[in-house]
Amino acid sequence: MEQQVEIKGMTCGGCVKTVEKALSQIEGVKSVSVSLSPPKAVIQADSSVSTAQLQTALSKAGNYSIAGTQAANEQKKSGGGCCG
Repeated sequence: MEQQVEIKGMTCGGCVKTVEKALSQIEGVKSVSVSLSPPKAVIQADSSVSTAQLQTALSKAGNYSIAGTQAANEQKKSGGGCCG
């Protein structure tokens, strides 16, 4: 199953690598492609992988979130985990 999600909080290439690594480590994720412009991730994963799992991984990796989620609305700073 392919999912495309807009990622909030990425500001540089380091952020892209951090987000890609975080999403890749979720059990059931087969492949991840992350881009900065536009800020999105294309995820190939088992149908058991939920948006909540993706969001949890992003939150743990830094100040990243999926657009339209509560976490995205609560972000306090603009940079991701690598940019501070």
